[in-house]
Amino acid sequence: MTPLSAVIITVNQEKKILKTIEALKLLTDDIVVVDSGSTDLTRKVARAAGAKVLEHAWEGYSAQKNFGNAWAKHDWILSVDDDEVISQELVESIRKAFTPAPDADAFDLPFRTVFSGKLIRFGGWNPESHVRIFNKKQIQWNTDAVHEGLTLKTEHRIKKLSGYVYHYTVDTPEQFAAKTDRYSTLFAEKGARLGKKANLVKLFLSPVFRFLVEYIFKFGFLDGYYGWFIAKENARYTYLKYKKLG
Repeated sequence: MTPLSAVIITVNQEKKILKTIEALKLLTDDIVVVDSGSTDLTRKVARAAGAKVLEHAWEGYSAQKNFGNAWAKHDWILSVDDDEVISQELVESIRKAFTPAPDADAFDLPFRTVFSGKLIRFGGWNPESHVRIFNKKQIQWNTDAVHEGLTLKTEHRIKKLSGYVYHYTVDTPEQFAAKTDRYSTLFAEKGARLGKKANLVKLFLSPVFRFLVEYIFKFGFLDGYYGWFIAKENARYTYLKYKKLG
């Protein structure tokens, strides 16, 4: 099997990081954790689990991930967040794709979200997938402050794997509301730097449209209260990012 490294960026995630690392150990013994100033036991837990822990002051999502990639032993990188856990099925799918060697430039991984302990099956987050395995000699993270992405090109071959990355996103709805406020500010700051402005259509109609699509047309209502809350918060995010952009 062609070896790969796992890279995780962390901050104050002592309760979840062990589960993330233990799943990754089924694939690799080179697990790099880039911590940006945790005040809890995150670094201690990660080291005890066998990860290589680096402390690096926060420079943005992409910068933290690229820093970790530079310290990774292997060229192939599996990038996960500190609240994500790869499934056994995905582990087997990765092993198969990398034996003896991968025949693509990057791999797209399916995601499932666990929100306040509930698996979310419908709404705007389904189906969801992200390219999270790539060769660092060809592909890096871009410089966006929020919703970072990879520098993928049209000539890159991307294959989709089976199994899931389970994203244990928040423990309470209040935590998600706080993320809405934080991410909408980052979006507005980026837009302002680029000279963008929000019009009335985007400010008032886009949030309504997003709620209807996620809650009604993508069957978010089948997830009960959390389906409604997620659709509502995603609509609020859409409103806030344009309102803050001005």
